[in-house]
Amino acid sequence: MSYETSEAAMRELGTIAGQNDGSWAVDGNTSAETAQAIIRGYEDGDPEVMDMMPSPLSGEFADGPFLPDIFEQVTGDRDYQGDDASDLLDAYEMAYSDAYWTTVLDSAKSIA
Repeated sequence: MSYETSEAAMRELGTIAGQNDGSWAVDGNTSAETAQAIIRGYEDGDPEVMDMMPSPLSGEFADGPFLPDIFEQVTGDRDYQGDDASDLLDAYEMAYSDAYWTTVLDSAKSIA
């Protein structure tokens, strides 16, 4: 698999994971006041709001993805060392963050 294909696959997996996790952050139980605070906090870069995004590869969730598993799923290899591996993981994390915040903010705006 080429680097470009691997990078695209990592971005796709990151996007899916970010959307899934973002959908749990703001839901029907979120008040309009909280939704507005999330929107304002994101726009202002408030650390309290920014810290609500989980680390995508931390393993903090029991059913969350683990780094070797994601890397193996995309590249067929569990070895995630070296510059290319680091770049692929960065692509995953960037896609995760973008998708997470898009999902959270869209949901918050629909409530606010």
